[in-house]
Amino acid sequence: MTHSATVGPSLIIEGMRILWRRDIRWLVLIPLLVNIILFISVAGFAASWLQNWITTISTSVPEWLQWFAWVIWFLFALLALAIYAFTFTILANLIGSPFYGVIAQRVIAAEIANDLSAAMAEDHWWRSAWKSLIRELQLIGYFLPRTLAVGIVTAILSFIPVLNLLAPIIAGTWAAWCLCLQYLDYAADSEGISFLVLRQKVSSNRFNSLGFGLSAMLGSAIPLINLIILPASVVAGSLLWCRQHREFN
Repeated sequence: MTHSATVGPSLIIEGMRILWRRDIRWLVLIPLLVNIILFISVAGFAASWLQNWITTISTSVPEWLQWFAWVIWFLFALLALAIYAFTFTILANLIGSPFYGVIAQRVIAAEIANDLSAAMAEDHWWRSAWKSLIRELQLIGYFLPRTLAVGIVTAILSFIPVLNLLAPIIAGTWAAWCLCLQYLDYAADSEGISFLVLRQKVSSNRFNSLGFGLSAMLGSAIPLINLIILPASVVAGSLLWCRQHREFN
């Protein structure tokens, strides 16, 4: 797992294949139907907001930077996609968390193949579902105030010529970090690892972790595909946990 640039995409592709395993499939389909309704609502709002925001930003570009306008358009489109991916993912994962926790347990059981993990995966699924929902609310409590702070910083930078080019980088890095923690946490929580310990583990291998988070973010920003990317990222995060972090428990 040393090639950071390929770890994220390869894990998510592997996760998409595992999604249709018989013991996991129904856990994907139920939140998928709910998230289709959420997607229609969020995507319509995001498209309108993106068009208005980029127009506003473009008109604020000074005349001497007009030749650079296409780069600014591109960067702010990435920023908008990062915001859309992050917002949609937080809402969709809150809906899917009772199912995603069970998915993580079953992926771990298959990955490490021992009696303890098998027993864990066959525990009453509703206990895991409730536990995952509570943990998801705790994660939102961690993400929201920090995301608000990042949002304020990027909003201020977006109106400062030249420095506004930093806004998409800051927002994208933060979104990738959050999504990495989000998708690793299902597996960590299923094995009783606290969120604090998870953050410490991920911080010790930040480059690979951000690569995985960036892959999840880009996939989450693609309309329709993001409906499958979310549960696939849960599987991918569980695989990453087993192969890179679990051995250090």
